[in-house]
Amino acid sequence: MPSSVLPTSPLRVSSLLLAAVILLFFSAPAADAGGSFLLPSGKGSVSIYGGSGSAEGYYNADGHQQRFDTLQTSFVATTFGITADYGVMDGLELNAELPFGYFRIHSKERFPDRSIFAPVWLGLGGTYQITSGSVHTSVSTMLKIPPGFHQGIYDDPNHPTFLSDGYFQATTAAHIGVAMEETWLKGSVAYNWRDEEPLDEVIINAEVGFSRVEGTGVFVAAQGVLSTGDVAAPARAFYAGAAGGTEAQQRIDGGTGKFLTIDRENYLAISAGAFVSIGDDLSINGRYNVRLLGTNTLALQGAFLGLGYRF
Repeated sequence: MPSSVLPTSPLRVSSLLLAAVILLFFSAPAADAGGSFLLPSGKGSVSIYGGSGSAEGYYNADGHQQRFDTLQTSFVATTFGITADYGVMDGLELNAELPFGYFRIHSKERFPDRSIFAPVWLGLGGTYQITSGSVHTSVSTMLKIPPGFHQGIYDDPNHPTFLSDGYFQATTAAHIGVAMEETWLKGSVAYNWRDEEPLDEVIINAEVGFSRVEGTGVFVAAQGVLSTGDVAAPARAFYAGAAGGTEAQQRIDGGTGKFLTIDRENYLAISAGAFVSIGDDLSINGRYNVRLLGTNTLALQGAFLGLGYRF
């Protein structure tokens, strides 16, 4: 298997609306802290990535896709970050990640633009190899530390709506990978524990790749996210009116653009991409992601590029 198909650390969320964003944009690596193919002892890798995704609508609590409103309201997320992995010994790899995001809500006329630029979280974890050879298996865990320290995402006056200070998360995953002459298969199942109001979730990833020319390859991946709670009954309405009385504020058909947290969601996303190696140490990869269906989740799509270096 070419070195450039080694999975990178997971990008996951840590603040209100970010919970619905990052998991899609990096859907293949998500829940893959080190993945099933670990680095050898004394070897390391560093990757930088970036890209943008957007949504003009969402899947409601009934699973139907609808626009935010008729005011051309859109949500745009520009994300970038760095990951680092290091093999401390045979069968044990340390993983770290620091993602940043610029998130913006724009509407044609009825409410002003709102945005936030901030680190999403600092991820620290490790991966332990169980088996290697024809079938690689491993387990991993990663703690995601948010930039803020306020307990509770609904009662912080300094971070209304989606401008949250984040919440702690810890993701534990089991990985499996099979490398053949021109094809590879990877999969993982993860449990994502989330602090504060957002509910825990199960994340399932699968990827198939093909490489006929050494140092190049293409792949397709799918990701499913399943909430541990009832997604048809979120704690707060995701997109509601921001003005008026209680009834107006809790509307789920739009209004003046009040984005609240997505504290639970189900969705299925797919991505397709390719990579090419530049010499023995550098590689470039790109992917495009689309969320096909879901419940109480954003209808997102976006494109991303990454540059990896092995040492």
